[in-house]
Amino acid sequence: MNRELTKRETAMLLFLLILVIALGYFKLIFEPIQDQTARYQSDTVQEQSELELELVRLDQMQKMQRKIDEVRASGEERTIPEFDNSGKLMLDLHRILGTAMDYSLDFSQSTTQNNYVVLRPVTMSFQTRTYAQARAIVDALSESENMNQISDLSIRMDEGREGASVRTDLVITYFEVILK
Repeated sequence: MNRELTKRETAMLLFLLILVIALGYFKLIFEPIQDQTARYQSDTVQEQSELELELVRLDQMQKMQRKIDEVRASGEERTIPEFDNSGKLMLDLHRILGTAMDYSLDFSQSTTQNNYVVLRPVTMSFQTRTYAQARAIVDALSESENMNQISDLSIRMDEGREGASVRTDLVITYFEVILK
């Protein structure tokens, strides 16, 4: 069986060998490199979009930090207390309203905004002897360490058996934050 191959058979074997080498190169080297290159390009696009998103977040954080620095530079450094600050809030209200002749507080149902900010509204009425005392109490409430917003403010003179007094009604909403 040692016969010599004809030129045609040799050419066909050579062609088959070149075809096997080409297919092997394509399947074992070229195709995996192309797949890996496509994956790298896809990863690059994803990383680029994440980087852009992080740059936007960084810009927002820097803007917020500048605003915080401006507030601190103005001398006001209040923070929003953590959720259920009612104990400290009651002590603060009692201290502020201690100069009033009498006062009443009505705590309404608290609500949550954006799943982390709690709004605790308090309807408040108090009576003082003078407008200056009423104004001092409202100012103290406004400047309290407990972050708040005063609305529906009404101050009026009342004439009674004990003489004239100043009656103040307001709604003050305290803000608290839920830390997760």
